[in-house]
Amino acid sequence: MLGRFGDAANCLKYLERSRRELLNFVESLSDEQLFQRPSADVWSPAEVLEHVSLVEESAGKIIRRLRKVALGEAEPFPSSPAGQTRPDGRLLAPPPMHPRGGLSRAELQKRLQAVRTQVLAEVAEGGAHLPHPPTYGHPFFGDLTALGWLQTLVYHERHHLRQIQERLKG
Repeated sequence: MLGRFGDAANCLKYLERSRRELLNFVESLSDEQLFQRPSADVWSPAEVLEHVSLVEESAGKIIRRLRKVALGEAEPFPSSPAGQTRPDGRLLAPPPMHPRGGLSRAELQKRLQAVRTQVLAEVAEGGAHLPHPPTYGHPFFGDLTALGWLQTLVYHERHHLRQIQERLKG
């Protein structure tokens, strides 16, 4: 599934396009649309954006750690817990990836830009090592190389962009 996003260069193209689409879409939303929860147990678009930034920040740290492990500069990660699903089969974000809320539109945009800049730096630093071991277990996709973690970011951002768009269509 993730392999369809290709190598790092292709992933970066996908990420550039999806981020542009995401930010353009967010700009088109009123504050009410951006911050209102569709229901008590469903995140607002703003909370989804915060979640996207939390996941991207975490994946950037994992990519960096995998590079350091490959170079002998760090120890491998301990195992990560398996992911949880809802009764309807949808994946549940691990608690550290839950949004805290309360960020303004400008703060969300700034955070999304900052974490993307960090991920791009980690990918550039990782270079040719990205598709090679070591690996680290993703809660839903199993053991992934740094490239695999980059591919999850492509999947994740595209998934949440479509999710927000569909929810707002009603």
